[in-house]
Amino acid sequence: MVSGKYDALLVAVLLFLAGCKESRVYEKNLPVEGSGWNYGTVKSFDVHILDTAALYDMYINVRHTDAYPYQNVWLTMTTVFPDSSKQENKINIQLAEPGGKWTGDCVDGICFNTVLVQNGFHLGQSGTYTFMLEQDMRINPLPDIMDIGIKLEKETAR
Repeated sequence: MVSGKYDALLVAVLLFLAGCKESRVYEKNLPVEGSGWNYGTVKSFDVHILDTAALYDMYINVRHTDAYPYQNVWLTMTTVFPDSSKQENKINIQLAEPGGKWTGDCVDGICFNTVLVQNGFHLGQSGTYTFMLEQDMRINPLPDIMDIGIKLEKETAR
């Protein structure tokens, strides 16, 4: 009899886990080498998309030291579509509040931010999209940025 209760619990847990869908389609972070992020140093991310009916959310990941001298970082994101057409966007990522408190999770002088930059959009072409990020600040090289990345998720029902 006890075994039957555990079997039912195991089945319930397995059904629950099977019902959970992983919404993350892609996530990758690339290191910024050397003394800072130089103009023209492009961080490139290739994402293969099959589901053109889904809505997607795009996040930018930034890992920086607490010595980063600004409240934000301006980026240029170029999207190359599967048909080779391109779209360029300027993105402002807030890393600190106006009072100077970092917005990300910080431990031992290292902060990590995941910032939603676009939500509920379609990727209407099946194939490989290339997302390219470049720093677009007024200083070169840009110090204290350690990693930059993107995360793409299928939008889930809210």
